[in-house]
Amino acid sequence: MDNHLLWERWIALWNGDLAVGKEILAERLTVHSPKLSDALDPSAVTDRDAALALIGGVLGIADLHYRTEVGPLAEGHLVTGGWQFTGTYRGGLPGATAAPGTSVANRGIDILRTEDGRIVEWWSAAENLTLLATLGLIHAG
Repeated sequence: MDNHLLWERWIALWNGDLAVGKEILAERLTVHSPKLSDALDPSAVTDRDAALALIGGVLGIADLHYRTEVGPLAEGHLVTGGWQFTGTYRGGLPGATAAPGTSVANRGIDILRTEDGRIVEWWSAAENLTLLATLGLIHAG
């Protein structure tokens, strides 16, 4: 699969097309991403089913729309792009104090490593502090 198409499919996956996961995610994969809460720990993902459960869980607690801000940029087996999401928190995230209906937004960058056209490794870095504060998972002061 062309790396630019892979990125488009990656964004489609995060926009709720979970069937894309079987197409673009390898059976086993490694995720490098910080733990957001006890309920959202991407670094614990080691396979496709766990990745789809994580993404489905995120989509279950918020109505999100992802879009590409930068890229994708691709070289060899690596694809990277900057993304942004906006949406509405639905409620249900353990530990969150935000009311359902709270607007949420975040932006970040993902780096995807592929083998045989499927994602085998994923690095993610995002501006999570504002998101975590908006959800009431951390408190400033």
